[in-house]
Amino acid sequence: MCVKLPGMQTTSYRLPLSDQAELLVWFVTERGAVISYSVVLVTRRQDAWHTIRVYDNAHGHNEMHRHTARAGKQPAEAFLAGDFGEAMRAARAEVLAGYEKMIQAWRS
Repeated sequence: MCVKLPGMQTTSYRLPLSDQAELLVWFVTERGAVISYSVVLVTRRQDAWHTIRVYDNAHGHNEMHRHTARAGKQPAEAFLAGDFGEAMRAARAEVLAGYEKMIQAWRS
């Protein structure tokens, strides 16, 4: 989905990774630069979707939150200081390369 605001563009999409995992990506660009984003890995378990990892810049800097099945959302960890667009692309690449291990860690 794509929404255009004056000078800004919002984009979001779901990328199926397997029958039990999806990558959710949302970002806003202004004049071609990413100004806000979230990259979320989710897994399906017992007919419900559960958050595994969240990468975002909701607090003005790049962060990553791990989630666990037992304890839920864990404290934020710094993720790739600097450019939001670069961090968003790195987060997406990290999930694509390691989502199976991330889901295993969530279950542990």
